[in-house]
Amino acid sequence: MSDYTIDDNMAKLIYEISDREIYNDIRAEIGVQHSETVVDADPTYSWRQWYRYSGLGNPGTCYSTTYNGEYQAISWQIINASSDDHDYNPYYDYTINIVESDSDHCVVKWCNTGSKGATIGFTLRYKYQTSEGTTHDEIAYQTLTVRATDDTSIAKYGRRVMNLTWPQGTTANDMQGICNTCLARYKDPVPNIMSTIKGTDDTIASEIFTREISDTISVVCDNLGLASTDFYLDSISIRDSALKQPTCNWLLTGQRTAEVTDWFRFGSGHFGGPEVLG
Repeated sequence: MSDYTIDDNMAKLIYEISDREIYNDIRAEIGVQHSETVVDADPTYSWRQWYRYSGLGNPGTCYSTTYNGEYQAISWQIINASSDDHDYNPYYDYTINIVESDSDHCVVKWCNTGSKGATIGFTLRYKYQTSEGTTHDEIAYQTLTVRATDDTSIAKYGRRVMNLTWPQGTTANDMQGICNTCLARYKDPVPNIMSTIKGTDDTIASEIFTREISDTISVVCDNLGLASTDFYLDSISIRDSALKQPTCNWLLTGQRTAEVTDWFRFGSGHFGGPEVLG
């Protein structure tokens, strides 16, 4: 609800669009901190191993052996596996695999897949950790950049950049919300009206001396397409005339969408309860 209403019958109205406060590319930076784990010394590891020499027996025969580790094994490996037939010639018709393993034991299986008897030798080893290593936590700082733009406004008025250089939100989401709010407020120009009013009667004269900065003035002017449109009163200049009638100039600034007062709810609760509003 406005504080006062004027129309083009009681005031001279000059309407213009101000482009001084158009911003359609809002940019902001925020410093955030997070904890990082710094490694002072890496864990150390060692290996334990067995060497096994065994016959491959008749063709098609398989063998398996279980090995138990003294320490908690991280991984098991078979290395340096080789085989010879009974004439000491290299023999390749065999398979050898780890068929089961965990931190405590390992099962190795080998098979003769050829047509001869042979022997096989291999090394089985496991890796285990010998020291835990050391770490410490440090606070690291990082600068995040957030941005909000409006392509329609940029196409109409060119790119207008607003840099939010003072500390804003505490998180990237908070900062993004501030950027979005600024974009919604400044992406379109604001109309200004310079109105000249003469105190032709006591009622109008009283309003001239009563109105204050930031009052809401409703303007009605069919020629300007204004049907009880609300403006803010931004400046006041009053002078007297030879007719002893006060004359004033009011600079009226259009309300931005984000500035229109509306109802909203903080939350719900009960007096005397644990909720705090503040």
